[in-house]
Amino acid sequence: MGKILINVDYTDNFAAAPANEDIACVSTGKTFDELKKNMEEGLRWHIDSMRTDGETVPAEFDGEWDLEWCFSVRALLHYTEGLVPKSAIARVTGINQQQLTHYASGYRVPRPAMRAKIIEGIHAIARQLNAIL
Repeated sequence: MGKILINVDYTDNFAAAPANEDIACVSTGKTFDELKKNMEEGLRWHIDSMRTDGETVPAEFDGEWDLEWCFSVRALLHYTEGLVPKSAIARVTGINQQQLTHYASGYRVPRPAMRAKIIEGIHAIARQLNAIL
């Protein structure tokens, strides 16, 4: 089964598009679950339409495929905000809470190393919670 990378960002809603720029399919949703549903339906419809119209479909869409979601830091912080407060992420990562707020608003974009630190911090919180359940 092939994996299709989907980039996810956040403005007033979640928005997503395939990383493969040969597929012009964009989807939105107020929640990530709504976005997932919309993207899966939209992408399947788009690929079917490309085949019907005789267009070339990228090889990764041959056979069965599954979507792999790649969140921007802004989308990740919005997705987790109801579950993990920024103060907890700040405490675990050592990143100033105000800086996290800038990342969540899109005012600033973190460097790749900072993105990795935020993701690892969220994973560390999840491991701590999992250890007590």
